[in-house]
Amino acid sequence: MPINEKRKLVIDIINNLDLLYKNNSGFITETNLFLLRIFQLSIYIFFQLRLILKFKRVYKVEQIEKQIKDILKWLKIFAWCCTANLFAWLSLMILVILNISIFNNWGFINLIPLIFIVTGFFVICSYLLTHPYILNGLPFVKYKPKESNLVENKSSQILYISENFDAEIQKINEYFENEKPYLNKNLSIIQVAVALNMPIRELSYILNNHYHFRFTDFVNDYRIKYIINKINESYLVEFTIESIGLEAGFSSKSGFYKSFKKLYKTTPSEYFNKLKTE
Repeated sequence: MPINEKRKLVIDIINNLDLLYKNNSGFITETNLFLLRIFQLSIYIFFQLRLILKFKRVYKVEQIEKQIKDILKWLKIFAWCCTANLFAWLSLMILVILNISIFNNWGFINLIPLIFIVTGFFVICSYLLTHPYILNGLPFVKYKPKESNLVENKSSQILYISENFDAEIQKINEYFENEKPYLNKNLSIIQVAVALNMPIRELSYILNNHYHFRFTDFVNDYRIKYIINKINESYLVEFTIESIGLEAGFSSKSGFYKSFKKLYKTTPSEYFNKLKTE
């Protein structure tokens, strides 16, 4: 759009805020966006309710009851917020169809749909902020073979919840100890997942629940242990602590010091000075 048309549109919107949703320039018009949001929320609600009912009925396992309970609580809150937003968008759509001003007539009734939308987003974001562990998701449902009686020499797949990740944990340990991927300062969880042939969500779940680390802290812990081993080999005679930190995979001195203090509750200098004294 030419600059003069942009300027005119901005001035028009300042004078009439309803143009925010009545202006139909662009690939997808604002009217269609209203319909798409309603359609999107309907899909969210359908799959959320389906997941709540199906998982609660089929996959309830005593050993992981707390995790299931927490995630289902989050899904219910998310579903309620999406339902409130759905009715809010439907109300806004009706106001648009009836050509009733939403922004210029600041009547309380006109503002109710917007209040519902804002409140829904606020509740969702606040809950995620105070309960970040729910992003681990529901327990992993895997498949294992079972002999089939229908066809000879055939096996079917049955669902089960994996409660034992010993094999995956050993695989992670061996990979980090033997391959030392943490020396790569640009290492990402995607690269590790590909190297281990493991889904990212499963890898993240194991790191959070077995090691009790986020991926970044898990990698930095290996880097710091690498540095400590180097220091124990009298490495400080030839190199500074900062240069060893860069060698271990930290991208900056500040990142190295911040991670060290977070994991060991002291600065690198204080730690190694104490080590020398001892």
